[in-house]
Amino acid sequence: MAFQITSILTLLVLCLAVVAADFVHFFVDTNFRTSGGHWIYNFSKSQFCINMGVFDDKVSSAQWRDLPQNGSFADNHALVAFYSGGNCTGTVRTWPTVEKNFPTDFALDGIDKQISSFMVWQTSNKVEEIAPDPRFLD
Repeated sequence: MAFQITSILTLLVLCLAVVAADFVHFFVDTNFRTSGGHWIYNFSKSQFCINMGVFDDKVSSAQWRDLPQNGSFADNHALVAFYSGGNCTGTVRTWPTVEKNFPTDFALDGIDKQISSFMVWQTSNKVEEIAPDPRFLD
């Protein structure tokens, strides 16, 4: 009986840790609908460029949670940046990492189904590291 309770508590703690993870959630559809597909990227660090992989040029809306809030930009905020090119190049649009006013329709910002990479800007808009493109990993 004690083993079962311990196992259940361990499982509960693991589930809560996953739910509380920092992430960016991408949606193929507008308004965060999941019918066309969606992708959750667990955030690792700022100034780290992530290529969209199989979701390249397919995203129409996005949300995020628990990203760094403080940064070197307006009102001391960090920003999440979405790029039209791979390796964080091309046209870029940014949003403060505060958890409100998420982009519900990237068409309104001229980048619908054009996002190829993203990054959290905390100290600057400079890329310090680029994640390997998951489409080309051996």
